[in-house]
Amino acid sequence: MMETPVLETPTAIDQVLKRLSRPTLTGILQVQQGIVRATHEFMFKKGLTQVMPLMLSPITDPLNHGVVDASIPYADKRWSLTKSMIFHKQLALLNPALESLYIVSPNVRLEFADRAETGRHLFEFTQIDFEFKNKDRFYVMEFMEDLVNFVFARLNVELPEQLLQLRGELLPQYEKWPVHRTEKLEAALGPDYEMLQSKLSDSPFWLLNHKREFYDKEDQMKPGTYLNYDLIWPEGFGEGLSGAERENEYKQILKRMTETGTNKEIFKDYLEVAKKGVLPRTAGAGFGVERMTRFICKVKDIDDVTVFQRKPGHASMF
Repeated sequence: MMETPVLETPTAIDQVLKRLSRPTLTGILQVQQGIVRATHEFMFKKGLTQVMPLMLSPITDPLNHGVVDASIPYADKRWSLTKSMIFHKQLALLNPALESLYIVSPNVRLEFADRAETGRHLFEFTQIDFEFKNKDRFYVMEFMEDLVNFVFARLNVELPEQLLQLRGELLPQYEKWPVHRTEKLEAALGPDYEMLQSKLSDSPFWLLNHKREFYDKEDQMKPGTYLNYDLIWPEGFGEGLSGAERENEYKQILKRMTETGTNKEIFKDYLEVAKKGVLPRTAGAGFGVERMTRFICKVKDIDDVTVFQRKPGHASMF
């Protein structure tokens, strides 16, 4: 009488090995590499200077939502792992000869587990940040539209087989993107307006006027209106970029810090620079490399565009 074979339950190690061996991984990584390569070329053509990333700083993006604290004591200070280099971009442009810059910046945001199933959040990711001196939101939005079309055209030429395998078609070239305001979309679609409009759209669009961090400039001619903008990928892929014109006047920064409940003590050195009146007027943005990869490759869960698991709230072996 033959014995029925006992099927072993896959171990955690087995699951990791399966993840590392998945057949789509190489194509996804080639697309991601292509995004970064084309972005470097675009930035060089546009005259932006590359700045190397910082992984630790006494100040970093406070964000407009809570995350697990990621900081360490060092040299008699509390140093945070970089959530974004928003302040460093502005400070670097103090240099009179520097007009624009970009950074391929690793970011650590230890999101809570309730963001694990959004499909678009990681606790560690790479953002390409860029910033311009004496430019406004319209300039930055047009710059990003041009960048997307440039990157997509490059990928169509360099990686057509991978694109056809992963998404079933080559990438489009988009004309002028639609523009929506948050208050109007929310009134029309309800609290989940961003994702609902993303699902309704077949091209990227801009979403304007978010009330969030203190460094996003408020229109002083229209109090309560904010000069910021998000890029929203279509087909339900959601936010891909966040940007704004920046507050640079000391009194206005203090006002906005009070409104947002920001700890002024943490930013005392930044405030001292602002008090001297030397912070330049800048505008910029940052887009997630993994989020762009996810949209291009039509991957449901952003964790599947990474080699190693980085899903919020999940323990990873490696």
